Amino acid sequence: MNKATLVSVLAVLVGVLTLTAVGYAAGLTGDQILQKVDEHETIATQGNLISKIRFDNVYSDGTTAYNVFDGLSKKISGEPEKSLIYFEEPADVAGTIFLSIKPEGEDARMWLYLPALGMAKEIVAEQRKQSFAGSTFSYKDVGSRSFADKYSAKLAGEETVKIGDKSYDCYVLELTAKPNSDADYPTAKAWVEKDSFLMLKSEDYNAEGKLERTMEVLALGKFDGNVVADKMVATNVLDGSSTTITFLERKHPANPIPDSVFDPNNLASFDPTEFGFSS
Repeated sequence: MNKATLVSVLAVLVGVLTLTAVGYAAGLTGDQILQKVDEHETIATQGNLISKIRFDNVYSDGTTAYNVFDGLSKKISGEPEKSLIYFEEPADVAGTIFLSIKPEGEDARMWLYLPALGMAKEIVAEQRKQSFAGSTFSYKDVGSRSFADKYSAKLAGEETVKIGDKSYDCYVLELTAKPNSDADYPTAKAWVEKDSFLMLKSEDYNAEGKLERTMEVLALGKFDGNVVADKMVATNVLDGSSTTITFLERKHPANPIPDSVFDPNNLASFDPTEFGFSS
């Protein structure tokens, strides 16, 4: 091989390696992928939706607890996203209601209704970071899962994530909290399935740069033709506690959910039997 040919071969190899390393110069950017994660979530939960969800908590001391929630949500283009979570089990928290209303481009407002008080109290400031129902999720996690508003994303590469006996090709994103955002963690890492743009795995790092929480999807399903997570687990790696979330049911109601249901002033008169929930 003469010198000119060798130089040409090396140039081709460098080009191939560069394309592999930088992650797809002609493809999507990290921010575009993260935006598609939010778009997938919106499409999969668009319109009026009724759901039933179970939380199974394992605490750092080995004790366990569970909750069963009934959910109502309403996502209509051009309108604020509305979500109501009714606590069904166990009996000592039954009747508690969590309400979230998120106008487009703004942070969600959240309320908690406690039957013993007979009134709804708005969740503000630092309270949003507190544990939701004793789980590894905060009120902010449950109230709004929008990522593009909170993080900037860099495409770091591609990896496969295995769920059950099947492997899924994923984009790997490195996330950095945007200035003045209300993100719980300053940095994070996410594995996003390339076809559906569903986040299959994530890692959250605290201000000291230590891995604090992980999330993994354990089972996938379909709803309205969209790939959705049927089961996932979030783990606090610092204390060993975890929460497994299982989606027991998803369906559209026969009639649109009235906006009055999502009024914090009406939570005391909410009738769960109207939507087939246990009272």
